[in-house]
Amino acid sequence: MSEKKRYFTIMIVPHSEEATYSIRVPLFVAQLVVAFCVIGLAAFFVLAYSYSRIQSEAEEARILRKVNQAQQDEIDSFAQQTQQLLTQMQELEELAKLVAERLGLGSKKGKSLSKEGALSAEGRTYSSRSGEDRVLDRAAGNLAVLQELLPEKTVVLQSLKGEVDEYNRRLAATPSIWPCRGRVTSGFGMRRSPFGRAYKFHYGIDIASTHGTTICATADGKVSFAGYRRGFGNLVIVQHGYGFQTYYAHLSRFAVSSGQSVQRGRTIGYMGRTGSATGTHLHYEVHLNGVAVNPAQYL
Repeated sequence: MSEKKRYFTIMIVPHSEEATYSIRVPLFVAQLVVAFCVIGLAAFFVLAYSYSRIQSEAEEARILRKVNQAQQDEIDSFAQQTQQLLTQMQELEELAKLVAERLGLGSKKGKSLSKEGALSAEGRTYSSRSGEDRVLDRAAGNLAVLQELLPEKTVVLQSLKGEVDEYNRRLAATPSIWPCRGRVTSGFGMRRSPFGRAYKFHYGIDIASTHGTTICATADGKVSFAGYRRGFGNLVIVQHGYGFQTYYAHLSRFAVSSGQSVQRGRTIGYMGRTGSATGTHLHYEVHLNGVAVNPAQYL
């Protein structure tokens, strides 16, 4: 009985009429086969799991390489952009100095962009393939310089803008064009009075032309007077600011009224011969800080 337990028989029965086959296999062999199958199945699952982990890790590594490359490209781009900003700031500084010199305002002295930490022309030109550490150091250095220089340059440029605006306002308030077309019949200074033989100081210039010739403001300002005044006839006085004041006398009629703002070239009246005038003309005066000056300096 114990002998039979040590074996088992495998019978093969064909569907045809052929004889059946039987295989007698010792029990320990069957046990070994089952054990090998179990071990093989376990090994298969372990290998499959390991392969899956390796594939996942490989995919993660590939993704990380792509992310790292993207970050490296971004760092390269950032370093290059900071260098471009420094270059643009240097050009802006030079332009600001040029504008200040052209306007006679004097240049504002600030820190140079070629100081330590900025990219100078001496062997420090940018290369996107110079190594990650070098690119990072350069980008950090450029950023530090920008953080230091931007507030200062902002103050300098705002100051320059204020000076330029003030210069432009003064320029707009300074008489600089002819008030009308015509010919000068009498200049500024001592002259023989047209109403007698005595000499009298002439505080403006006389410009003669046809009746009704357009008279225009010679600078921006505000009309402080538009009416009749003895001697001047119909008179327009324009206050320009910065000490400038202009007179337009002997007008035939007005094109503006008191309190009205005018710009350079704006029609303010028309030529006539009202008041003390021997003929049709414009008497034009320029006053600076309350004193009549030669208008020829501002034509």
